[in-house]
Amino acid sequence: MAKIVIRPEDIVKVVAANPAVASNAMDYFKRRPCKNTTYAVVDDIQKQTGNIPVIRRGDKGYRPKSSRGRTIIEPMPIEIDDSFDAGELEDYERASNRGKQQLIQDKLAQHLEMIRNTTKALAIQAHLGKIDYMMQTASGLERYEVDYGSIGKITSSNTMSGLTIAKLVTEFNDAVTLMNNNHVAGAVEWIASSDLFTAIVNAAAGQSAYDVKVQPGVIIIGGFKVLLDNDSYSDVNSSGQTITKTMLGEKQLLTRAVNAGQSMPYYKLDDVKMREAVPFYSFTAPTTDQRGIDIFSKSKPLPLVNPKGIVLTTFK
Repeated sequence: MAKIVIRPEDIVKVVAANPAVASNAMDYFKRRPCKNTTYAVVDDIQKQTGNIPVIRRGDKGYRPKSSRGRTIIEPMPIEIDDSFDAGELEDYERASNRGKQQLIQDKLAQHLEMIRNTTKALAIQAHLGKIDYMMQTASGLERYEVDYGSIGKITSSNTMSGLTIAKLVTEFNDAVTLMNNNHVAGAVEWIASSDLFTAIVNAAAGQSAYDVKVQPGVIIIGGFKVLLDNDSYSDVNSSGQTITKTMLGEKQLLTRAVNAGQSMPYYKLDDVKMREAVPFYSFTAPTTDQRGIDIFSKSKPLPLVNPKGIVLTTFK
């Protein structure tokens, strides 16, 4: 039987040859460090960063609020158990060296896409302050839950049908003010549900006070950048049915601070050989029934968000 070995350079080639699909949810997480630990500390994201009292000389220093307690999360892994069946192994044995590498890379590319799509689903959910995602266990599907805290929420008095750019700018400013009151400042950007995005484009077309630039999935109005919610994922509901979900519901606008401490760490894998954190790992092993070769792929990402840097506005 042929022996298939996954080399580090195989993974590098596959990642380089398969760029990730555009995603507003994933683009939010510019920092993606590898953490050699199996636990995440939410307080590192929610730490107090606003101004503090000065200290009278000789007295104890001010203790930031997040240092008084630690909120620990145990990230759950993404793991794929697959195989090269006997037919694929026959193709592998007959192939040239380049052909062998193509067969390996095809399988790795499939696994990489599944892991990326799962990571994106977690990133989408994290934008609303919590993860509630399907988790496979020995007894069936359960829920993987992570709570980052409550994001800011605004119920607008404006209707989507009567939206004007002046009213929209007021909503922008209200969301930013709510963030500022929670000690989050700096650059922000907006994501609109598909119906609201259409309403914004129509409102922008009917005015001349603000310069407007429209690109696929983006509209910039007087410097305010609004993105179209372009993310979706599959989940299983309580009835066992597969459903498609998006980041935002109808008539919703999400405001997010660009530099609120968010990150997408990759945590230490549950593996006896790869005892460190890597974004994507794969290896092979002979099957016990001699019908092929098993291939396993693993990753353990967890999007970390600062809920104080996100505001969800819902229009009437």
